Amino acid sequence: MSGESLLAKTIVLDALDAAQNRPDMDKDAMGRAIILAVVDQYLGYRSVKDVTQELEYLTESLDDDDPVVTRGC
Repeated sequence: MSGESLLAKTIVLDALDAAQNRPDMDKDAMGRAIILAVVDQYLGYRSVKDVTQELEYLTESLDDDDPVVTRGC
């Protein structure tokens, strides 16, 4: 697993745990908020078409045991 994947996993797990432990938050809502925050950041420097293709690629990879994170190489 890449360093980026490990760091992202840690950040997401921390955020989901924080939401789970707060009565005013929902774990699923936190997950959606994380996804939307990433998409929003992508749209700051990538086209809608490019982001859509990225999300489609990730969706198609959901059943992979260990999806590959590339660095644009």
